[in-house]
Amino acid sequence: MQTGWRVGTLFGIPLFIDPSWFLILIVVAIANALGWQNAYPEWGIALQWGTGLVMALLLFGSVLLHELGHSLVALKQGIAVNSITLYLFGGVASIDRESKTPGQAFQVAIAGPAVSFSLFILLFLVAGVLPIGSPMQVLTLDLSRINLVLTLFNLLPGLPLDGGQVFKAAVWKITGNRFKGVRWAAMAGRILGWTAIGLGVALIVLRRDYINGLWIAFLGRFAVRNADAYSRSTDLQEALLSLKAVDAM
Repeated sequence: MQTGWRVGTLFGIPLFIDPSWFLILIVVAIANALGWQNAYPEWGIALQWGTGLVMALLLFGSVLLHELGHSLVALKQGIAVNSITLYLFGGVASIDRESKTPGQAFQVAIAGPAVSFSLFILLFLVAGVLPIGSPMQVLTLDLSRINLVLTLFNLLPGLPLDGGQVFKAAVWKITGNRFKGVRWAAMAGRILGWTAIGLGVALIVLRRDYINGLWIAFLGRFAVRNADAYSRSTDLQEALLSLKAVDAM
């Protein structure tokens, strides 16, 4: 069942906003505004906070374009896209079914990071022609860097990240078995998730960095939970495919 508020449609795809999105929007806006208060005191409070809010909105605009990249490639393959939802951790495109071949699965998976990397290049070039130190130049350059981070983070080879989908497609291509691809990518996702949890705990214990430590640990827990969900879903699908009518009788 779809949760959140429907706010529009893009290319025939319903766009939803989860209530958790407003929380992270406020946090990102405040973090940017406070950072710019220290770095650019000459801007004034109104400009610092206004630019912080614009930055947060543009960040989620970048996330939306990332998910739209996945969705448009899926649509081109004849796969229905049920919705795109923005929420606490970014965004997710709800795609109706798996691609038919590992090559097509790779195309859907890599489309999002490709869009983010293209935004990084484009914004970096635009920032180069803007007045140095101006709010527009600072905002554009920061957004460029964030899209690069978004690209690299999503390419980590573990589910539920895009890199995990790429890894799944590679294993599927090599072994000829989609289920093996999901299991290997889910295992990699669990390893990455537990590593993030360990890093978060280390930041809290060793450096007393509670905000970053808790956030990284929270992301790790999210990764582990979703990797486990992928693995369980795959086990169920494989079990159902092995059943015959006589078994059900």
